[in-house]
Formats: sequence, structure tokens, C-alpha cells
Amino acid sequence: MRQLTPAGRAGVACYHFSASERAALLACLRRPGGAPWPADLPAGGLLRAELWLSGRAVDDVLLVDVGGGALELHTHGAPALVELLAAAFGWQGERPLDPAEQLRRSALSVEQLDLALEQRDGAFGRWLADLADQPPAARARELAAARARSQVALAHAQPARLVLVGAQNAGKSTLFNTLLGRERVLTGATPGLTRDPIAETTTLAGYPYELVDTAGLGAFASELDARAFASGQHQRDGALVVLVVAGDRGPSAADHALAADLGSPWTIATKADLPAAPWPADWPAPLWVTALGGAASTVRQQVGAWLRNRRGLPAAGPVGGPAALDDVQWQALAAVADVRL
Repeated sequence: MRQLTPAGRAGVACYHFSASERAALLACLRRPGGAPWPADLPAGGLLRAELWLSGRAVDDVLLVDVGGGALELHTHGAPALVELLAAAFGWQGERPLDPAEQLRRSALSVEQLDLALEQRDGAFGRWLADLADQPPAARARELAAARARSQVALAHAQPARLVLVGAQNAGKSTLFNTLLGRERVLTGATPGLTRDPIAETTTLAGYPYELVDTAGLGAFASELDARAFASGQHQRDGALVVLVVAGDRGPSAADHALAADLGSPWTIATKADLPAAPWPADWPAPLWVTALGGAASTVRQQVGAWLRNRRGLPAAGPVGGPAALDDVQWQALAAVADVRL
């Protein structure tokens, strides 16, 4: 028995039974109501049946004869049922996926997929094993190059949290929707439309981000609004934080308060289609965008390139050699280097 659906939580699970397993599966099936199942099955089409294991009916299932004596079984995806099938047919579950295969199956962009294809087939593990036998000088050079490649590869594989902060009505939610390419959150002139932080995953310039929209700083109409803003502050820990400022108004008192709290924030000025307000000379130059009424693809490309440059990353895609794709591989690389990374 081979599972066809990906590992993980699901409402439906599908299994493939080879011709050699056909008789064993049919012996566990009954017609709806408990009547014996016929030996001959019509080819094609879904057939409803009852699945009996250990002398009792455990699920209503669908069966299809896929040809060559093989069968396909569709069941509910409950973990308890998966365990019963494993016990009855000796299936031990899918083999653990290596990081490159995990990335390939869940690729969010063409660049992620290209990286996964470059790193497939256990190239990193074999390279790491061979590296231990090289002379010290050669190993040091290879390790230095691998660290640089791996930092880029990890940026491809692990979404960076990108938190949008700013005053109320600065255009954070409009920018959030534009970067996602869809209307995920409410927008409008009424202050406080965004309360609890909202997070969604997207890619910008080929790199993945967990994009977070937070409540704006300003005069809070209620204790609930104040708590919503405080909740967004926790999202900043370990994140890339971008201060969003309404370009037609310039930095407000609330923006200055946030800038003092953040240090030297990365800043995006919205509403670039409107006449710009004077920009303070002592404030770092922002990235100007037009999130409302403009082409979402242009804004996504613009912000993605800006973030990539600020993070010191190259153009997304293959990294040119074996690289760590997860924390386990990164620690293995550190162990061979005999240093803490």
C-alpha cells in the first residue's frame, strides 16, 4: 500500500494498492449495508464501499479500479483510520522528505523551485561527508563558500517575517493587500480598521516573506484598539520591521515616536501619486510607492528588490553549489567547521 496524498492534516486520504495486494483489500470491503463485495469490478469510475477491519466497519470509502489489477482507495483522513490501515497492510508511512524535496513540494516561486532542483538528491549530505576528508586549507575555503551559499539558500527556504508598522491611515493595509496581490484585509479612511495582527505568506523578488499587517499608532477609540496595537508590537521580535508613512503628510508625531522606538527604521512612503509633503532632512530616504490604483506587480517588484538590497541578498535562484536548506543542515555545517554559526 502506498499513500498518494501528501503527509499532513487532510480531510481525505488516497492509497494505491498494487495488483498483488488486490485480493487482500477486496477481502476487507463490503457493499453499503454489509453485503459481500463482488470479485469482479467494473473498470473506471468510483465505487462506494464499506471498509471492514478487525471484524467491524470503520469507514465509508470510494474504490476505483485503475487498471493492471491495481486499485485506488479513498478514505477519510482521520489519524486513527490511517493507523488501522497501516496495521492491516503493513504500511509504515511515507519516508521522511529531505529539505530539498520539502522545498520542491511547497515551492512558492519559480526561484524556490529552481533552488530545490539544484539541491535535490542529497547533494548537501554527500558534499559534507566528502568535505571532512579534505586538507584543512581546502576545507576552510569550501566551508567559507558554503556558509555564504547557505545564508542565501536559507533566505529562499525560510520565510522572513516582515512587519508593517506606522500611524493610523498611513496606508499599511492597502500596501499589505498590494504585496499579497489580493484583498486580504479591510481598507478605508476610518482609523482602527486593522486590529489584531494579520499574517500571510508571499514572495517578493523570489524570496519568501511572512507579511504581517498591524494596528496603527494613534488616538485609540477604545481599550480594545490599544490592546490590538500592543499585540502588534510582539510581532516585531526577530522580524524585519518596515515603517509605513503617508507620503502626502510626511512623518507624523506618531511616526517619530515609532522611529525612536525602532532605531533607524526601514521606511516606505505611500501615496506617491499625491503631492509629497516635505521630508525631514534627518530622516533616512524612504522607498516611495503607489499602492492604491497602481499595478500590484510593479509594487511587488519594487518592494521586493528594495528588501533584497537592504538584506544584502543576490538575485533569487540557484546558489551555485551544495547549501544548507534548514536549521538541521546548518548545524551540521557548523559541526564540520567546528565553530558556532
